[in-house]
Amino acid sequence: MKYEKLSKIFYKDGEQFFEKEIERRKNGYGSYVTSLSVQGFRKGRLLNETYNLFYVNTHKLMVLNNQVLLNSSKITTLVSKLPPYVIEPYFQKLIINEAQSNNEIEGIRSTKKQLKEVLNNLSDPDSKHKRFRGLMKTYLFISQIKPFKDITDFRVLYDKLVSDEINQEDEPDGELFRKGYVEVNDGTSTTHIGLDSEAKIVEALHSLIRFLDNEDHLELYRYMVAHYYYEYIHPFYDGNGRTGRLLVCSYLSRYLDRYSAITFSYAVNKNKSKYYKALEEIPSPLNKGETTFYLIDMLELLNTGQEGIIEDLELNLAKLERIQTYFQSEKWAEKGEARYLLQLMTSLHAFVDDDTSMSVTELMEMSKSTRYKINKIMLNLEEEDYVELVTQRPKTYKIREEFLESVLL
Repeated sequence: MKYEKLSKIFYKDGEQFFEKEIERRKNGYGSYVTSLSVQGFRKGRLLNETYNLFYVNTHKLMVLNNQVLLNSSKITTLVSKLPPYVIEPYFQKLIINEAQSNNEIEGIRSTKKQLKEVLNNLSDPDSKHKRFRGLMKTYLFISQIKPFKDITDFRVLYDKLVSDEINQEDEPDGELFRKGYVEVNDGTSTTHIGLDSEAKIVEALHSLIRFLDNEDHLELYRYMVAHYYYEYIHPFYDGNGRTGRLLVCSYLSRYLDRYSAITFSYAVNKNKSKYYKALEEIPSPLNKGETTFYLIDMLELLNTGQEGIIEDLELNLAKLERIQTYFQSEKWAEKGEARYLLQLMTSLHAFVDDDTSMSVTELMEMSKSTRYKINKIMLNLEEEDYVELVTQRPKTYKIREEFLESVLL
């Protein structure tokens, strides 16, 4: 028998069967009822009924859970094959993609060039685009964010991540969180109303922390339900989406790997309507707080993001093999350090992006050579049309496109 949405059963089989099905789902062997309660919501208004969030561990959900775990293992294996000097620049490319997607979901204007500048100048408090510093810094150290143990942790995340980007009138006006009314509007109607007092927000966040520690629920289910509940609470006037997605990413990073975690917002951005619909269906009176289909949708999004990473890694590793074969030819046998530097730059260019350039200082650090020696090698490589000078101060080089094509094609 096909497992269908409760709303569909209500219209297809009638109210009596609908009520019996709710009881079956809540009390079956594969059912999990949480301690998290939500208020019913329909057509822009709150209802006088509450539901405890629950889900059924269906076959489809179990298959998705296992697939995400297998994907994570595959990603870890593929990353282990990367040259050490490629790993962090590649991860930073993913951070920029993720941050850009997160901003696009929230309607915040930013470019990948701006975000790259921020990432390269995190230690500079006076950088041009300092409002993105918190976002980029948090993503960079996502695997170091500790599990949330106190409600103040939510405020700390908010302060680090988005506080610089929030308009003054939208700053928290309570002790830690907002104390006034907030709603989510899609441009035509109200799609959600947050909890109506700071006291209720505090109580709900305490419940959320307890749920995150509850090992009766599988990790991926727990983290995704927690993500929904955080968005349901809506503890701030603005910034809930970004902090909520980073909250789930931090848990995914510890449980899976940082690459799987960092692609979540990227996958959401490509499937925004699916994401928002999944969130909005849960408190419907014809859904009664069931999160089964929401969990399926979220794990599908996570799986999609992972598959994108796997495809990208496999493609780039194939390029890397070509690069290594090229530099093992007799032509380069006697070129020593020049070969090493050029192979390094070519590999980075292939893995990161077309605008990858490296300064003499960076090349010195990676090769442990003197400035004089690096300058001499790079001048020769420039004269032979392998690289081109991008800037004079600081002296920075990039691989010539024609040379890269001759290596890869």
